Amino acid sequence: MNKYFFLLCLIFIAAFLSSSPAFLSITIIAFLLLAFANGNLKESWQKFKKHKGYVATTGIFFIIVYSGIYSELTPYYWDRARVALPFLILPFAFSSLPKLSERQFQLVFYGLLVAVTLVSIGTFINYVSDFEFYTEALEHGRPIPTPIHHIRFSLLIAYTIIIGFWLLINKVIYRFKWEKWLISVAIFFLFVWVHILSVRSGIVVLYVTLFLLSLQYVFKTKRYLLGLSVVLMILAAPFLAYNFVPSFQNRMDYALYDFQSMQNGKTKNFSDGERIISLQMGIEIGNKNPWFGVGIGDLDNEIRKIYAEKYPEFIVKRPHNQLLFFYVAIGVIGTIAFLILFLLPLLYQKNYKDELLLAFYIIVSLSFMVETTIGSAIGTAFYIFFLLLSMKRLE
Repeated sequence: MNKYFFLLCLIFIAAFLSSSPAFLSITIIAFLLLAFANGNLKESWQKFKKHKGYVATTGIFFIIVYSGIYSELTPYYWDRARVALPFLILPFAFSSLPKLSERQFQLVFYGLLVAVTLVSIGTFINYVSDFEFYTEALEHGRPIPTPIHHIRFSLLIAYTIIIGFWLLINKVIYRFKWEKWLISVAIFFLFVWVHILSVRSGIVVLYVTLFLLSLQYVFKTKRYLLGLSVVLMILAAPFLAYNFVPSFQNRMDYALYDFQSMQNGKTKNFSDGERIISLQMGIEIGNKNPWFGVGIGDLDNEIRKIYAEKYPEFIVKRPHNQLLFFYVAIGVIGTIAFLILFLLPLLYQKNYKDELLLAFYIIVSLSFMVETTIGSAIGTAFYIFFLLLSMKRLE
């Protein structure tokens, strides 16, 4: 019975990941209860310890919270520990629960495609209901409203598009042959929608992931004409979007204006300019405490202090880079430890050969360059759900 409850929880997370962060917390508790109800805890613990991928993922929790030893236990520290709790709980829960069939995993991915498409249709309807207002807002750097943070939402759409292609290639249908056309329409809609949203992070990770996976597919199958077609599509898509999608054109024009303003020394109230300032502040603080960092407990206060001294008129922003965030908080030693734990599930038992897990790692790694992806509850949920889902599938 636990097997079917496990499948139900996975489907629920896939369905609500794009729309209801509160429901995610409830599902995480359900996973934990299922793990304890699954049988012999000693046997489950032994099974967990044998899988280096699960152990490494749990280790990320301790990497995040260990700096409490040498920094103040501020509210910001406890908030980071709370956000990191799924790293402590879910790997053990997933390892304890029974293995599902490949068909059942495909059902989860299928459900994700349907859910993200439906939520995207809803946000698209909201966008066209006030087309001029939202299109003009993008010209001033303001995003189109989305159910969750617009950057996380765009990353989820990018990964869902990859999953859609994977479903097509593997000919996953459940009852009717026309389902493949429904999947194709969903992929096309999401591809257009991610350009209308014009969140650069989502668009860039989508292009890079499609390009790298296409190369892998071409070398594996020797279908060079198909590979060339995909490369041409990736090159042509931004130019077509710029000429035919007003929101994308406005967002790119704003990005160019933002860049030109930085060149002229203007950074206040410009998103990219303020991101650059946050990176500079992070490097400056990190270089003062290179080996162990200032500690997550003191990080927020240190950043506010240096902003007050050098940029009092700016909105305080923490470093918009996951690795730089760790460098500031836990130093070089902690950051290297995080990278080892981060990469181990991909390398363990040659898991990098799986296209979905490889695509996930490409997307997350690129997002680390411009965001603290696992610095929020929804970012952590996105990261740990797809990682553990892939590891469970590859057991």
